Amino acid sequence: MPTPPHSLRTVNLEGAARAAVAGGVPLALLVALGMPQYAAFAMFAGFTAIFGQTEPYRQRAVTTGIAGALQTLCMFAGIAVSMAGAALWLQAVGLVVVLVVAVGTLSALRTIPAQPIFPTFAFVVSALVPLRPADLPVVTAIVLGSVVWAWLVAMSGAVVRRVGHPRAPHRFRPLAEPKQRSLAVLRTPALWETVALNVVGALVAGAIAEVFPGLGHPYWAVIAVVSTLPALRQRHTVVRALQRFVGTIGGTVIAVGILLLEPELWWIVVIAIVGQFFAEVFVARNYAVSLLFLTPLALAVSWLSVPEAPELLALDRVAQTTLGALVSVALLAVGRAIERRRGRALGATSTIRTV
Repeated sequence: MPTPPHSLRTVNLEGAARAAVAGGVPLALLVALGMPQYAAFAMFAGFTAIFGQTEPYRQRAVTTGIAGALQTLCMFAGIAVSMAGAALWLQAVGLVVVLVVAVGTLSALRTIPAQPIFPTFAFVVSALVPLRPADLPVVTAIVLGSVVWAWLVAMSGAVVRRVGHPRAPHRFRPLAEPKQRSLAVLRTPALWETVALNVVGALVAGAIAEVFPGLGHPYWAVIAVVSTLPALRQRHTVVRALQRFVGTIGGTVIAVGILLLEPELWWIVVIAIVGQFFAEVFVARNYAVSLLFLTPLALAVSWLSVPEAPELLALDRVAQTTLGALVSVALLAVGRAIERRRGRALGATSTIRTV
């Protein structure tokens, strides 16, 4: 009897379910315990389960473990900046360090996602959440517990596969071949070109956003830049920036409509779980559609940690994302000019013909 063809949809649903459980369970527990102000830390820890989804489980254990450690270090770095007064220069220095470490780590791991989105997101928001020294034991427990939970969820497929794969192998996604990794990538010019692009883009976008009158949340401009700039080994393109702009606008409209209804906290948990699930389902197919779900997730959890007027959140989100996308496109234009001049793609590991 022939084996039914494997469905790509199964790949997305499998990983999406784990991502939703990894972030949703700690968030639900915090709401049940009456501690929604710490929701952002649970969300950032839950992102650990996103890394290494197609890898064989032995390699995935390492990838997810390192990603979880990276998320943890970035959150604690942000917390340290927050408790030190969150001076702008200190945030900038911390951001540069996070970008260097995150780009280097993720490039060496050759993981997906390859952009330093989630470590950067974890740092910049943690640096702005108001905490007292008395909060540290609780926050530490939340961060470490949520990261360990996300790692366990990411690895849970190994048990399910061992039990179910012999009976119905076509229902399980084919795992990728183990990736060949080397720390030698850290010594390549391409790696440091990628680091420089992210650092320059993040600092420029953050500086402009900080001085722009009437707007808050400058970190959203930073996130827009690092999420649209290409990672090492990726071709430079403006399509991702355009998709982020379109998806953010649509997602913001959805998020504001929900928050204006003043939903109960448990509805926010549902929104976060559903948003995470469908964001993972669509992220590899269409980034703009993915953001229709990811943006309400991000705004809803931000609203839990630091409640604000939904209209102001929406204005800041759209404006800062637009700014970040414009900075990203400008950097890509400069990068293309450099590519044409030297005949090699910026950040690429091998010489290729450019147009």
